[in-house]
Amino acid sequence: MTEHLELTPATAPDWMDAHAARQMPHIDFALRRGTLTDNGATPWYATLGLGTPPQPLRFMLDTGTLNTWITASCCASDACQAHRSFDPEHSTSYRACAEPPASVPFGPWGSMGVVLGEDICHLERTCSGETRLCALDEAMRIYLSVSYDGAQFAGLACDGGLGIPAVPCDTPSALLEQLRKQGLIDHAIAAFRFDPERGEGRCLMGAVEPDRFDPDTLELLPVIPISGELHYLWTVRLDQLQVGGETLGGALPLALDTGSSCIKGGRAIIARMLSAITDRGRRPLRVSDPAALADYPELRLQLGDTNYRLAPADYFMPLNGGWEVGVQYLEGLPDELLVAGSLFLDRLYSVFVFDPNPAGQRMVALAQPRRASLSASGIWRNEFGSTLEIGTIAADGTFRGQYRSDTGASGVYPVVGVADPEPTGDSISCAFSVSWRSLEGEPDPSWHWVSGFVGTVQLRDGVETLATSYLLQRDITPEMPEWMATAVYPSTFKRVSD
Repeated sequence: MTEHLELTPATAPDWMDAHAARQMPHIDFALRRGTLTDNGATPWYATLGLGTPPQPLRFMLDTGTLNTWITASCCASDACQAHRSFDPEHSTSYRACAEPPASVPFGPWGSMGVVLGEDICHLERTCSGETRLCALDEAMRIYLSVSYDGAQFAGLACDGGLGIPAVPCDTPSALLEQLRKQGLIDHAIAAFRFDPERGEGRCLMGAVEPDRFDPDTLELLPVIPISGELHYLWTVRLDQLQVGGETLGGALPLALDTGSSCIKGGRAIIARMLSAITDRGRRPLRVSDPAALADYPELRLQLGDTNYRLAPADYFMPLNGGWEVGVQYLEGLPDELLVAGSLFLDRLYSVFVFDPNPAGQRMVALAQPRRASLSASGIWRNEFGSTLEIGTIAADGTFRGQYRSDTGASGVYPVVGVADPEPTGDSISCAFSVSWRSLEGEPDPSWHWVSGFVGTVQLRDGVETLATSYLLQRDITPEMPEWMATAVYPSTFKRVSD
């Protein structure tokens, strides 16, 4: 296998330049962390609009597949009922393809019955600091899932998946490649950062965030394609794998998969890993007391010049009221192939570079992340149980979101606001407005009311807190004179994970 790459102007082109990165056109995906299950799939997803008018649906951004797919409204399988679905009859831009229905195998998961169609994706594009909603010029080819054979599909945190393969596609089914072909981005790169504690992350297609990773820790890894059906994976060279100081292999293929949660692999390599983790079966694969994790060894993955270490708390997954080893055999993988999902990638800033370098290689760049001390984006809950969701803060400070309430006015309400996009102190100034015209449910008198919230995000006793004062403005009627129509209240929100 090819050695790792030295960081030079030839191998790290202008997408690495901090000033240029801020000006590069890019597509911004706010990531949310759903419930972690034992099905092996990532809990991370992004919401985007599909069809005309856009239907908001949750997609995993998946570097571990060729397929782009969505649950269809006509799907009658039990697993479909757990997800939102796309209704092609309600999209004026949808076009059915001539190919007959097919079955797509998903290994031990089962299979997916699909029909092939084409439709438009609606995305947030930033260019020269300005963000606007845009639609792809050319429709994406997408599998509409009309049936699921396999219960694990029901446990997905998403409604579909956007494939980000490491190889060109013959049809317009890979979003990253299509963005580049249609001129919406200059560089076919997908940069990921995750914050599991806050339950939020971000993916940029077309640019990186230079202030969110340490450039001194950057490791550039050439993609080493493997032959056969798995040629589309982002596979790099794992120079050495150790468990508790015991070397289990070197020069192994390692696929970096944003669509997976755990570490998966072929029968031989997983058997060696589990044997070393459990001390040849003397330790269990599941514990009920987290204190027991101290008895387990550290995992060490050497990629290039960097040793990436996973403590037991990193590779055990909190599942079913306990903690389970997140290392699994996956049927159909070559004996010595490993696949690393969110257990590994959540702790890194990762960049998948589809554009070949001068040597003709695609690359993956890994670096240690720089965590933001505070952020207004995310999900917040106040003392009344109402939930505020603040989306990604744009370069000009604007954001959109939703407010959900079950007290007083009950419903889901649109939010628009502004926040300091580049805070430098110990707080973030934030203001937003809520229209009390619910996006769902029956009309009520509060549909004519609005509120303005102003406050700051601060760290109080180790908890991120959004402390606000808000002005409630009711409409003026004979029963509600002007002096009664305005009121000011305090409201304090605390960050929640989901």
